[in-house]
Amino acid sequence: MAESTVSARNLWQSALEALRHDGQTYVVSQLLQLHPLKFEDQTLTLGVEDLFFRDWVDDHYSGLMGTALEKVIGTAVAVKWEKVDKREVPAPLPVAQPVSSMRRPARLNERFTFDTYVVSDSNQLPAAAAYAVSESPGRAYNPLFIYGGTGLGKTHLLHAIGNRIISRNANARVLYLSSEEFTNQFIESVRDQKMTEFRRRFREECDVLLIDDIQFLGKKQETQNEFFYTFNALHQMSKAVVMTSDTVPSEIPGLEDRLRSRFAMGLITDVHEPNFEARMAILKKKAAADGVNLTDKVTQFIARHVVKNVRELEGALIKVSAVHALTGQPLTEELCAQVLADLIPAQKALDTEAIQREVARYYKLAVDELRGERRVKHVAHARQVAMYLCRTMTSASLPEIGKRFNKDHSTVLVSVRKIENSKDTDEQLKLELGELSEKLASA
Repeated sequence: MAESTVSARNLWQSALEALRHDGQTYVVSQLLQLHPLKFEDQTLTLGVEDLFFRDWVDDHYSGLMGTALEKVIGTAVAVKWEKVDKREVPAPLPVAQPVSSMRRPARLNERFTFDTYVVSDSNQLPAAAAYAVSESPGRAYNPLFIYGGTGLGKTHLLHAIGNRIISRNANARVLYLSSEEFTNQFIESVRDQKMTEFRRRFREECDVLLIDDIQFLGKKQETQNEFFYTFNALHQMSKAVVMTSDTVPSEIPGLEDRLRSRFAMGLITDVHEPNFEARMAILKKKAAADGVNLTDKVTQFIARHVVKNVRELEGALIKVSAVHALTGQPLTEELCAQVLADLIPAQKALDTEAIQREVARYYKLAVDELRGERRVKHVAHARQVAMYLCRTMTSASLPEIGKRFNKDHSTVLVSVRKIENSKDTDEQLKLELGELSEKLASA
């Protein structure tokens, strides 16, 4: 029973972390009142002290709970309830404390700070601009408009701005919400005849407005009209407005021209997909923050195969580390391949010819040069790298590889050993192998 209790706590803690990572901080604060009791036969038993609260959670959060649990374990998890006495259950799971005062809006995720944001070539400008806004809200880059694909860290920057402003001024009135939530609150205020309160909240009682996914304002004429006047009021009072979107203002369908022009008054900047080195850094930083010990090989494996966005990358780490903690299996490349099978696209079988073509293209050589006799330094180096990749990324034997390079198997063996012995100490070689492996894996 002790073992199942530990497993249940680990699973529940990982699920709460996944929810917190998705910005569901308020939901997590409610679910902390539940007690993980046991995890058996793909069923998590949760203890609850009040049956009314159980029904309320089941009605409101069962979907979110199920999604989070499945994200952690990789398969559907059933939830059972058990009435418990508070005196009979373990102490509640720890929860991260806010970084500043109790005035912090519940919607700001305290984990999303500039310290936990990995800056690279793909996001350097928006990160610098966001930091400048947190230093001088309302004066630097007002408004700031950040756009880019899903899961690239735009929301992280919004939260980082809000968190830093509050840490510097506990009395700062920061509002964070999505454009859809702004729309819903506007509609409810009109319906309930509470527009005076709505406008006071968003104009008079707001110092910094952080709006996520502004593209959803498109084609909502009445909401756009209200947001236009809200924006004007805040801007005229030198109050900061920061927005994110999946595209530039000019390409948001149904967005009024007057809003497009307002959004262009400050700085419009974009985030790109992180490169291999950035993905490595993100994984290392996230793992260190969560107390997960990742080897370089495991980090490289995840970074090489999970390439779409930061959110998917961090989700992969949560999933792998959770299975590692729950099952006790070593955190290896083999475990990652098994756990992340749904995230790793089916690979075409690589052959020596494909590797030769990619290596030749990478080093700006002709394939025939790799197969030839030239021994000048840069050609010999590319040939050795190609032989090493053929040996490690295909099932070809040494004689088979030698035949493709017009060499005997002993020459291939020497080349493979030379690269193997140098790749951990030669940073340039490590970079080349990482980039080539990534290109070949996604080919």
